[in-house]
Amino acid sequence: MNKPRAIRSARRPAEVSGPFVCSWSSVGECAVVRVAGRVDVCTVTTFADELRHVITTKLPRLVVDLRRVTAMEASALEVLADAHELAVRHGGWLRTSGAGQWLGDLIRATTTSRPLDHYPTLAEALPSYRPAAPGPASL
Repeated sequence: MNKPRAIRSARRPAEVSGPFVCSWSSVGECAVVRVAGRVDVCTVTTFADELRHVITTKLPRLVVDLRRVTAMEASALEVLADAHELAVRHGGWLRTSGAGQWLGDLIRATTTSRPLDHYPTLAEALPSYRPAAPGPASL
């Protein structure tokens, strides 16, 4: 089995060439972390490391784009919640976008008490593009 890779780039990630790809870019004063493939027991450590890296060395305000995630285990919810807390400690925040109904279903199935700010689209999650109207959908 290939080792999961974290790709750091200033461009959109290439098409998924393996089971998991995680890359980041900046949009204004936010980082966008794009995730593709499966986030499971084999890849969750790489996912956590990449989020920690972006928050502590790049930008503490980030949107995790989940549109291209094909499967996610419950352990990834803890990674996202821990990353949100780390971002807040560094003066930022973490939002997720693009997951659709499956993220809410996963949260309800795990009965986690750590909420995530989730937006339907990446554009809505980015402060520079989001209208000043309603806030996030609570999941």
